[in-house]
Amino acid sequence: MKMKRICFGFLICLVCLQGFSQSAKPPKEKKHRFSFYTGIGPSYFFNNLVSSKNEVNPWGYSIIGRIMWEPPFNLSLGVETGYLRLYTVNYSQPVSAHVSNSLIPIQLVVSMKFLKNYYGNFAMGQSVLLNKAEAQGYGNFDASNFSLGDFSATLGYKHKYPNRVSIGAEAKFYLSTGYNNATVSILAMVGYNF
Repeated sequence: MKMKRICFGFLICLVCLQGFSQSAKPPKEKKHRFSFYTGIGPSYFFNNLVSSKNEVNPWGYSIIGRIMWEPPFNLSLGVETGYLRLYTVNYSQPVSAHVSNSLIPIQLVVSMKFLKNYYGNFAMGQSVLLNKAEAQGYGNFDASNFSLGDFSATLGYKHKYPNRVSIGAEAKFYLSTGYNNATVSILAMVGYNF
């Protein structure tokens, strides 16, 4: 009977020590699973126009914003939007005029990380095509249209800092099937993990 009490007391001491040791551990670091990325950079339009092909300025710019859910795996999911200036055209004859074509994408993104700091994105969705024309003496003519099947592919590099900020660069190819518009962009990126 005495031996049972000693064993019982010893077992209670072990349980108490286990409880104290677990409560003495530092709290686990909070995992930040969502990130916001934004970027800006130049873009080049692959000129597919038939009329006024020689007057087209294919250089534009791209601005993007992306919210990603990043679990501890190599795959991430998110949503991307932005503004892409596809091209501009300036006419001097017979009337002074300026035409610009842009698009606003809304896409679902799947991202895959490979190596340590490199990743690739594939996105698909819709975009709003914006066409603005200004002719001297005739006013402004603005039109918009939806492109229902747009795609983009991205290859990127990012370096994460301990304060949840990351910087990097991306090369992005974008295909808008509405009028078969294609661009390639080089973007400087900044991200924040929250």
